[in-house]
Amino acid sequence: MPATLIANVLVSVSLGGMMWDLVPRGLILAFVGLNGLLNLARALIAARWLKRDHATRHPGRILAFAWIGALFSGLCWAVALIGLAWNGQTQSVAIALAFWSLNVGVIQSKVSRAPAIAFMLPSLTILTVLFLVEDAPSSPFIAANLIVLAVLMIRNATDQEMHYLRSSRLKLEATELAASLKAANIAAEQALRRVEYAATHDHLTGLLNRAAYQTAFEAWLRDGAAHGRGFSVLLIDLDRFKVINDTFGHAVGDEVLVEAGARLRRILGEDAVVARLGGDEFAALISNRSGKEDGPRLAGEIVAQLAVLVTGSGRTLQAGASVGIARYPGDAHTLTDLQCQADLALYAAKTAGRGTWRPFHASMGAQLKARHVIERDLPEALESGAVQAWFQPQLDCETGLVMGVEALLRWKHPALGWISPPDAIAAAAATRRSQALTRTILRQACRMAQVLDANGHESVVVSVNVSPNEFGAYPIADMVAAELTGHGLSAARIALEITEEAVYSNERGGKDVDALIDMGVGIIVDDFGVAYSSVGSLRDLRFDGLKVDRSFIQGIVDSPRDRVLLEAILAFARTLGVTVLAEGVETNAQFQLLRQLGCPAVQGYHFARAMPSTQTLAWITENDLTARIARQGWAASGWTIAAHPAVAQA
Repeated sequence: MPATLIANVLVSVSLGGMMWDLVPRGLILAFVGLNGLLNLARALIAARWLKRDHATRHPGRILAFAWIGALFSGLCWAVALIGLAWNGQTQSVAIALAFWSLNVGVIQSKVSRAPAIAFMLPSLTILTVLFLVEDAPSSPFIAANLIVLAVLMIRNATDQEMHYLRSSRLKLEATELAASLKAANIAAEQALRRVEYAATHDHLTGLLNRAAYQTAFEAWLRDGAAHGRGFSVLLIDLDRFKVINDTFGHAVGDEVLVEAGARLRRILGEDAVVARLGGDEFAALISNRSGKEDGPRLAGEIVAQLAVLVTGSGRTLQAGASVGIARYPGDAHTLTDLQCQADLALYAAKTAGRGTWRPFHASMGAQLKARHVIERDLPEALESGAVQAWFQPQLDCETGLVMGVEALLRWKHPALGWISPPDAIAAAAATRRSQALTRTILRQACRMAQVLDANGHESVVVSVNVSPNEFGAYPIADMVAAELTGHGLSAARIALEITEEAVYSNERGGKDVDALIDMGVGIIVDDFGVAYSSVGSLRDLRFDGLKVDRSFIQGIVDSPRDRVLLEAILAFARTLGVTVLAEGVETNAQFQLLRQLGCPAVQGYHFARAMPSTQTLAWITENDLTARIARQGWAASGWTIAAHPAVAQA
């Protein structure tokens, strides 16, 4: 368009100069001025629309503007031709036709035929009419040629436009196809990267998943063998994740996992391989830089920094972590062996009380073999009666009488000797015999209650420990009801000792606990004061008593702080109207202080250890007889329960 407008103005000025002395100058000035103003207006409008990017957003409007502007310019030239003819300048009309033809040639466009046709038709029509009315013999022939010229020009302009449209369409389609292919390639590459990432990373934490971890593990082993480089394998478990997940819901549990993963990345650094193996189990490969073993230091830092986690929603939670360490090449040379040894070290850390770390030692291999033996022989022990319930008395601090007994698991393996209750419970869980183990202890507890009833000890309640993991795994309330009915006992003769985490979540133990309370079975919150137990969280729970953990009792004689805490627990229990039993009482000084503080009941080695049912019955009979005699004043002044002959003998 710029070239067209400039040529139009220059040609009109040239025509005016040639006609300056032949026609009235006012007509020339009017033609040149009008044509100049018209083309200046077209230029200004075009510049404004170009600035606003109308050519891209409104191409139809631009094309319409082009042919309308050309039409006005063509009308201006047609008027000029009429003026020349009116003043008798036939030769000048021919000259004007030549100049007009130059303009037509300039504005011929391959993009659109409309501007050329719009500019050409007014003048060509006037010329044709002038020659048709002219008396000269050649005039009709000239008019006919002008008509043919017009048709040819229109056809040529049409062909050019169609050719341009076809070529432009093909060019645009090719460009669009290339862009589409490029976009498709980019999308395919991105999708491939996403698939590869999803295949190698945990979707929640962004850490490596188990498959990618094992691949990296194998690569580290090959590199270690080739270059003599050592490294450490760390297995990390969150100690209280299950409690958090069941108590606060899976959304909060996911936040805990995300935060734990982020902290592990920060602690271990970019050089470490960090993975989430599943659930709350994480793993890491730590390079021993310059021969220095960083595993123990980093394990300690993990334990410290994962003790308390602040989730993305701002919730602060006691999580805790246990870590097991195995070393290459010191402990083993294969992935399977190293992973197994790190797992044994992790198990040792959990057994030690959690919230700590342990390196692998050769002695742990024997522990693994023992675990396998325990798991192998547990089913037969349950069937043969080798798994038994022994009973530890619980005494009323004021009367000295036995008010309850706790059923404790005992199993003497023919080769391994006495098996610890946690090991037996773990073996039951591993072999899916938890229900059978709990039923065995519960059934013997019911038999003990029958024996107590038959010997005049109807007020002695038999309590049974139930692991938090049992709730939700099978219907505990139904099992207890069936055993009570089968032994002809009232529900009040049995109590269940369970940790707070087992009853807090309706997803796990809530419904079973409610059913047990409704039928009259006592509920005792065990291990109160440690782990998850807290005053605030117990306000909404239904229970009959609290059992203060032995860790509080051990220091009450020498620690004012422990005494203050115990006083607070006793006050809290009195407010709720529930009883309190202190376990782990091992000295007379502890017992006397507990009595002074108003603790209702006690249990511990100071009075008696756990005994088989027959010995327990004899102990209760002798203890209660001595206590009654002492209360009647037959004993020496300054009587205490610890001075009972039965207690001293035990």
